[in-house]
Amino acid sequence: MTAAARPLVTVVVPAYNAEKTLLETLRSISAQSYNKLEILVVDDGSRDGTFELAHDYSLSDTRVRVLRQENGGVARARNHGVREARGLYIAPVDADDLWHPSKIERQLEAVLKFPGGNGVAYNWYAAIDENGIIFGHSRPVMHQGNIFEPLLRENFIGNGSTPLMPRAEILRCGGYDADLRDSGAEGCEDLKLYLALAETLPFALIPDFLTGYRFTRGNMSSNAHRMLKSYALVMAPIADRYPHLARDIEVSQFNTACWYFKKAFHDDDYAQLKKLAPMMARKYPSRLIVHGLRQSWRQVKRQGIRIAKRVLGKPPARTKIRFTAAVPQAGSAFSDRFGNLPARETTSPDLFTGGLK
Repeated sequence: MTAAARPLVTVVVPAYNAEKTLLETLRSISAQSYNKLEILVVDDGSRDGTFELAHDYSLSDTRVRVLRQENGGVARARNHGVREARGLYIAPVDADDLWHPSKIERQLEAVLKFPGGNGVAYNWYAAIDENGIIFGHSRPVMHQGNIFEPLLRENFIGNGSTPLMPRAEILRCGGYDADLRDSGAEGCEDLKLYLALAETLPFALIPDFLTGYRFTRGNMSSNAHRMLKSYALVMAPIADRYPHLARDIEVSQFNTACWYFKKAFHDDDYAQLKKLAPMMARKYPSRLIVHGLRQSWRQVKRQGIRIAKRVLGKPPARTKIRFTAAVPQAGSAFSDRFGNLPARETTSPDLFTGGLK
């Protein structure tokens, strides 16, 4: 990349009571191979040592600037950072997530291939726990270009720490919607912005798992009821503007509710299950019946394949998803991916996770 094609990228880190994870996040930002960065940590009225930790870190990396505001939620914190940004592009990252060192460089190379550099780049993510250990990863979709309708059907970007976006376009779309928090529905501000951008801009995919997206019981994505309310509020005006997509939106809402139900079941989160089960039974009675029948058919089909395998003595052919990125290995640390790991292929897996943040 030539010096003339090296625009400033502003990294926006909203942080609220994040002293346990912020240092690791900042180190992963400082370690980016693309070094023309402005790093803005926006302390959202933290009551712990977040501000002091960020300030101390700024002494060792002069690209870091620390901003403060009264507690107003993640959307207002991100918007504060976007307004203060000097960079041509914005790369948000939550204060508990991590980046691969090549993330910004590879995203910027992709975005600059668009006319005028006016587009968005995203990548896949590895799901990590409180200790940075991988337990799953996003589905490796291959959507590029006009991704509005695919993104409407499935939030495959899946979190707020992945995209690289033009600052001017974020401002044109009105930034992140802080009104969702005021309505008791904080959570899908990032998805709403991505959809607004996707209506007019092309998206580029970096086919690699470059974001470490942390799942903890306390983070926003763990509150299923609030996330689903947020999702419904985001989708309602889109359904009004695009009535021909209303059925796709309804299916997407049902699939999102199912995802949160499965996640709560897997996590033994009975409080979430008690809220989700009656809501889903009341809102999606017919879809639950159809979904149950489909699941039963899939179970019968899998059993039939196992029987056929035993009888024929050979495994049936499986469709492979081919890509060159190293697949995140469950049980390994996300930081282990920073080395030169060998590429490999994967089949359609059971390990994939998806989500909203």
